Amino acid sequence: MAGRVYALASGKGGVGKTTSAVNLGAALHDAGYDTVVLDADLAMANLGGLVGTEDGPTVHDVLAGEAALGDALVWIDGDGPRRTPPAEGPSFVVVPGSRSLDSFAAADPGELRRVVESLAAAADFVVCDTGAGLTHENAVPFGVADGVVLVTTPDPVAIADARKTAGFAERAGGTVVGSVLTHATDETDVSGVARRLGTETLAVVPESSDVGNEPLVRTAPEGYAAEAYRRLASALADRDEPSGEEAFADSSIVTTSETTESGVSRVMGRLSGAFDRDRNG
Repeated sequence: MAGRVYALASGKGGVGKTTSAVNLGAALHDAGYDTVVLDADLAMANLGGLVGTEDGPTVHDVLAGEAALGDALVWIDGDGPRRTPPAEGPSFVVVPGSRSLDSFAAADPGELRRVVESLAAAADFVVCDTGAGLTHENAVPFGVADGVVLVTTPDPVAIADARKTAGFAERAGGTVVGSVLTHATDETDVSGVARRLGTETLAVVPESSDVGNEPLVRTAPEGYAAEAYRRLASALADRDEPSGEEAFADSSIVTTSETTESGVSRVMGRLSGAFDRDRNG
């Protein structure tokens, strides 16, 4: 893999993990990186609904062998979600999941690693929105990620579940690099939460009512929540800043003439083809 992969994890639902994944992706894109947010929550996928796209192929279709990876990409820009890449500039891409029980049953989670690796070969950053709790499917993104970021609220139960998730992530071969504290108030003991989790707090996101089908970093860029997500993006990017040019140069699928172009926008189709050939071969 060439790009950096981060898996967002939580011990329970309702803590803002998917919202954090989308806003992290948008903040990384705004900083000039080709970024993909992947719905790796195969059982309870809701990334597509959050960004306003619920039609077309999904990662479940890819995992079931019913669609090419390139067909499941959704580009997010000022005009909303679309299935075609922008003419120029870095890309912000979402790979949504399906809410259908039949799609969940048909998807092969064993193919998830190939999906993540293919995306990482084309993008600077891949953000995996994983399922809440301890699931077999989460072991894949935890193990392949360069870092796992815990997402929790100040609620004691949420913190305890996040600690358990951290242990599971490490057993799966992952490395917990920090946490995001959501739904924080002026009374929240931020340092106390960090001590209980045993991790560095990378961002503190306050309670916010500005939640819709677009990232807060776009709809309310001056707000405290948007600033928190920009700090999170900066912290993760500064860990080991990826180079798009090096990423493409290291990929045998991409020719030298393509290394200066937007990775996700220009070469995803070819990477998808390689993914399909590997799976079927």
